Amino acid sequence: VLSAGGTAVDAAVATYFAMAVTYPGAATLGGGGICVVSRGGDDAVEAIDFRPALFVQGNRAVMIPGAVRGMFALHARYGRLKWEALLLPAERLARFGNPVSRAFARQTAGLPDAAFADPAFRRIFAPRGKPLAEGEMLRQEELSATLAGIRLRGPGEFYAGDLAATLARELGDMAGITVPTDAFRAYRPTWTKTEIVNVGNDELHLPGGPDGERAAAIWRALSDKTPLPADAPQVSFDSAGFVATDRAGGAAACVVSANGTVGAGRIIGHSGIVAAAPPRGDAFPGLPMVMLNRAQQDARGVAAGSGGAAGIMRVLRATAPTFGGDSALDRILSALPVEGGAAGRVNIIYCPEGVRRGPASCRFQADPGGHGLATSAAL
Repeated sequence: VLSAGGTAVDAAVATYFAMAVTYPGAATLGGGGICVVSRGGDDAVEAIDFRPALFVQGNRAVMIPGAVRGMFALHARYGRLKWEALLLPAERLARFGNPVSRAFARQTAGLPDAAFADPAFRRIFAPRGKPLAEGEMLRQEELSATLAGIRLRGPGEFYAGDLAATLARELGDMAGITVPTDAFRAYRPTWTKTEIVNVGNDELHLPGGPDGERAAAIWRALSDKTPLPADAPQVSFDSAGFVATDRAGGAAACVVSANGTVGAGRIIGHSGIVAAAPPRGDAFPGLPMVMLNRAQQDARGVAAGSGGAAGIMRVLRATAPTFGGDSALDRILSALPVEGGAAGRVNIIYCPEGVRRGPASCRFQADPGGHGLATSAAL
């Protein structure tokens, strides 16, 4: 996408939809997330919250998906390439299949048998009575058809068209309640201001609200080598993070989740979409961030921590020294502690001279604690 002239947000959108196929436990279309984005230049850094919305009827609840409308909002404001071009690779991955990654195989292998109680979920991810192993082919024809509808007709079909009516009915059937189509139609992502931490001549932008305020306090404590705040993040379920930068100085950092290791462990009707679970508390299991040079309005760093509280602490421990000027990413990442035995991951790009002004200075590396990918359209 970057090689084709796309922006960092274009790359993030395409990455998300591909991961909705290859890592559907956390990146499912049934979930949502938070992104921090910047176009570079004179534009402000913004955060967008597109977490799924809770719909309650009686003592039962379902989650109204937020990811499709959230990604479309990002693309509408910051994208350059055509929407259809960003979704087509994901659609093809679902239709023709992809070898199960080590990350997804290990995620599903650790699930109890009860997690595969839903017949549709079991048919897709454990077709022979046990979870698909690394390298086995995962085909998701129903998800491919859903992605084709979103590619051709945009989010309107997902939130207000025939697909919305079908998803609402099937979500309701799944929970034994009636979900009106209006619950889909009314869903909107929220653009918010960021929480800002001054880092020399740069600004570190975190999501706004309590999560961002807590992360800012931890980041300052780590940078100043003072005791950590007592209210450290506690949410431990899985999430997925991805980051991107572009030659115009733009940056995007996103974390997505389904509020559980594989969300609710249920497929929404015939859509192929893994349903999200109701939220556990009010915290989000990941942390995206962008660091911008104030004078040049040029991204210097972008990072995302995923995997719950361990991922949040991991990205804060990684960026405090890195964004403070230490570019030895391999040494910093390899020295990070494992928080409480949990496996958090960090995605990070650091460009000490700026993405636009000094792209050759950029450093990026896959977290040795995970099974991710770090790549460049230029190198």
